[in-house]
Amino acid sequence: MTKIEFGTDGVRGKAGVWPIDVSGARQIGHGIGAFVCQQTAKPKVLIGRDTRQSGEEIAASLAEGVALHDVEIIDVGVITTAGVAYLTKHLNMDAGIVISASHNPWTENGIKVIGADGCKLSDEQEQALEEAVNRPIDPQKSAGAVGQIQPAPELVADYIDHLIGPFQHIDMSQIGIALDCSNGAASAIAPQCFERLGCRVIVTHAEPDGTNINHQCGSEIVREGRGGLFEIVTSNNLRLGAAFDGDADRVVLVDETGHMADGDHILYILATHMKGENRLPGNAVVTTNMANRGLDMALAAQDIQVIRTPVGDKYVLRELQSKGYVLGGEQSGHIIIYDETHTTGDGIYSALLIAGVLASVDSPPLSRLALPLQKFPQVVVSARVASKPDLQSLPDFQRDYHRISEQLGPDTAINTRYSGTEPLFRVMIEGTLQHRLSDIAQCAVALGRSVQSAAGSPSDWIEAKDCTTGSTLSIEEIEAGQ
Repeated sequence: MTKIEFGTDGVRGKAGVWPIDVSGARQIGHGIGAFVCQQTAKPKVLIGRDTRQSGEEIAASLAEGVALHDVEIIDVGVITTAGVAYLTKHLNMDAGIVISASHNPWTENGIKVIGADGCKLSDEQEQALEEAVNRPIDPQKSAGAVGQIQPAPELVADYIDHLIGPFQHIDMSQIGIALDCSNGAASAIAPQCFERLGCRVIVTHAEPDGTNINHQCGSEIVREGRGGLFEIVTSNNLRLGAAFDGDADRVVLVDETGHMADGDHILYILATHMKGENRLPGNAVVTTNMANRGLDMALAAQDIQVIRTPVGDKYVLRELQSKGYVLGGEQSGHIIIYDETHTTGDGIYSALLIAGVLASVDSPPLSRLALPLQKFPQVVVSARVASKPDLQSLPDFQRDYHRISEQLGPDTAINTRYSGTEPLFRVMIEGTLQHRLSDIAQCAVALGRSVQSAAGSPSDWIEAKDCTTGSTLSIEEIEAGQ
């Protein structure tokens, strides 16, 4: 049995290939069952999934593995990651399991575990879980399941009530919104939320068929400046558009003029609004090293400090928990408003918060709310790799890195890392207002190619994005020096 490893967001891989197949899911379920049985005598586990074709089969096999132990299993069916987190804590479950590969294609899937507190597991808990998952299944346990599996799709309604509860005193009848549900977990949930609050709602990409999740739709497509959401918002004179990813833990927005607002913009709007209502402890926002420095400058003008962590929402959450802050997130649109009932990124809740701000009598339009945030030129390059060697062990890459760092100057930010969920190397370069976008793009692609050369690449695939507009840049033009 090949060892099963937990990455930054659980176990991810190609659906139908170990460990994201029937036997792998059963093995992971067995480990989760053993893990929760070590924590309490009569554990209860909640399972939810997104709309991928492979999800139902993986959920059944996962539940079968958990049921090898004396564990009560509640299967709520299709729901968002935040929905699993909320119900796990609200219903006093001992763990929650999400079957999703987030913003990735339908051919991928994943399994991640939520703790009893509604948060992702600590490193120590994850290590103990990984050890349990990789222990062979006792043949005697395989003789018959002892746990009980209870379908409970009606619990999704409890999550919807939880989402809209804080907004029922707000008149949202003047809010027109377009929702791109990415044919994912938000498809049946997000429209209900906004409709029940009285918004005028236009829904797109909310007809999942198992293979169309995230396909030419959703938050990642809108971040690239593509998709039909822009036209829907402007042609229907709507106040905003919201695009979610497959498990709806992310959201990016489109303002009334047809321009994209990403996680940096959302953090700025929410931070200034919450400070104005004395609901921003420490006058601080937590974000990652990928956030644009324009966010720091815009918030500094409002006497709000920005605290940065390594890339990953779990690092943002830890900082929020340890320092008593409440607002954090990532440029990708993964926003966390941390309190007793919100413990992870929830794209639908974030969109509801923005709609609530816009519903204020004296609120300017979304474009003006985000206007003070002026972004520095910033490029993110993703390069497919065959392996992930330690970057410090690659002499050619280190040489290229230091050369480019000196070339761009001390005021430039460079962040390099491997993706925790995909076979990708990523480099973010953010210049100053004096740098041309084409120059920093050329440097970022050069670093991507350097790692591909050293780590091996199943193809020469590489992609560059302009983070200020969300558009994809031409690799051919970049490498030709245009």
